[in-house]
Amino acid sequence: MPANLPPQFHPFWLKLKEAKSNEEKISILDEMLAICPKHKGTEKLQKDIKRRIAKLKRETPKRQKREFLYFLKKEGAGQVAISGPANSGKSSLFCALTNANAKVASYPFTTKIPQPAMMPYENILIQLVDTPPLSPEFSPPWLKAILKEADILLAIFDLSKENIVEEIKNFKEILDDWKLSEKKIIFLGNKIDLQGAKENLKNVRAQNKVTSISCLKKIGLEELKKEIFDLLQIIRVYTKTRNKPEPDFSHPFILKKGGQLITLASQIRQDFLSAFKYAKLYKKNTKNPKIVGKDYILQDGDIIEIYS
Repeated sequence: MPANLPPQFHPFWLKLKEAKSNEEKISILDEMLAICPKHKGTEKLQKDIKRRIAKLKRETPKRQKREFLYFLKKEGAGQVAISGPANSGKSSLFCALTNANAKVASYPFTTKIPQPAMMPYENILIQLVDTPPLSPEFSPPWLKAILKEADILLAIFDLSKENIVEEIKNFKEILDDWKLSEKKIIFLGNKIDLQGAKENLKNVRAQNKVTSISCLKKIGLEELKKEIFDLLQIIRVYTKTRNKPEPDFSHPFILKKGGQLITLASQIRQDFLSAFKYAKLYKKNTKNPKIVGKDYILQDGDIIEIYS
């Protein structure tokens, strides 16, 4: 990599490795090109960035523009899309988990466009997205794009309906057609409090793994929040400084499981990438720290004090 690059340039390489969609990669490369110094020493790097952008644009078919009719920026510790057939309780679940005021009614297509809101879980926020009903009659490309970009899908169905097995089958077929069946999905059976729901749940579980909940009675919702957190495969890491005895436990850094200490260092301060020497690792309720290096694999709840 050429010398004399600005400190903010280096973290973009890490972001580029983690980016999934071509659109996200192009956006990151555009920012890298914009802040890259324009001199002879960076000519090769500039050409490489431009070549990558051009290649990604060629690999992104023009027809995909329709799929991004609605673009939702990811916020919080992860993005979770709520999907399912009409009147299954999508908006009710959305409101119950986020305290948002989405329109809830007993008729189909109350939700017409995707709506985001934040779900609190312990000391972090997770973004939920309420979406219109998904069915063989209504499966637009832009809805596919929303579900594709989400980290997790919550597929919710009405346990009081006699045709719930068929609805789950139809839902899975749509995901297969969209090549989304390998995504992280939590199947939910809503309205477990209603008559006949428990019997229907037995029939459903003969073929599917379904978690029973009730949005109205708030049954199983706290357990669902933990299941979402666990499935996101993320960790919370806290930092402290020498002049402060305690870390800020209300604002953790969020990383993917398996993340290294150097990744955290780059999030805290850009110059830590080159100035990092070592770090002290504290565990909750322990006083004696352990010295760790930049390759240390972080764990949920770690407390880190970095020295440079």
